[in-house]
Amino acid sequence: MTAGRPAGTTDALRILEAQLGRMRGMVYRYYELFFRFTGAGLVASGVLFVAAFWPPTQASALLLPFVILYVGFHAAYLFSYVIFARTYAEALERRINTELGEELLVAHRLEAVYFGAPGDPRLVAGSLRRPLSMIAAETWHFVVMGAALFAVSTFLANATVARIGEPWSTWFLPVVIAWALVNGAYLAWYFGANRDQRAIQRVLDEAYGPSRASTEFD
Repeated sequence: MTAGRPAGTTDALRILEAQLGRMRGMVYRYYELFFRFTGAGLVASGVLFVAAFWPPTQASALLLPFVILYVGFHAAYLFSYVIFARTYAEALERRINTELGEELLVAHRLEAVYFGAPGDPRLVAGSLRRPLSMIAAETWHFVVMGAALFAVSTFLANATVARIGEPWSTWFLPVVIAWALVNGAYLAWYFGANRDQRAIQRVLDEAYGPSRASTEFD
């Protein structure tokens, strides 16, 4: 038992600290997976793009638009875990600070200033409330370059499929465009509406008490 602190409070703090360590590890791990995957996805897209200009492998052009869409969507999926872990870690830090009676843990406050709060409306990593932060600027850069590469790859694939002829040349372009619109609309809705984020915050408020983060959804 810690001097001057009841055993129950000490045990509770140990549990909270263990959970916080787990969430901080999760934040790091999914940031790592996010950047590794986007890097690997760019390499794969580059290989397919170059292969599309070599006659024996020019059919790779047909895969390229779908690979680019998958890279973007799966990167967003990985980053959703970063947001989850940051949200949980923030609630734990606030609760530990409350138990200690001091603001000793401030990582969540620094992250909110530097990256934007977990509950911000965002486009994947880019907070719309902090659109000029470095991580937001990198997100806009990634989105613009990805969209440009997707447009070029779609034109390239359409030219390739035109040489193949019917029925592929008729349905290929509409399918690619429709799939891109479905993916884009879902991501815009998911990160803009914050439905899952609201649900997570409600659970954390019930467990640890309302926090200032809750006001972001009012």
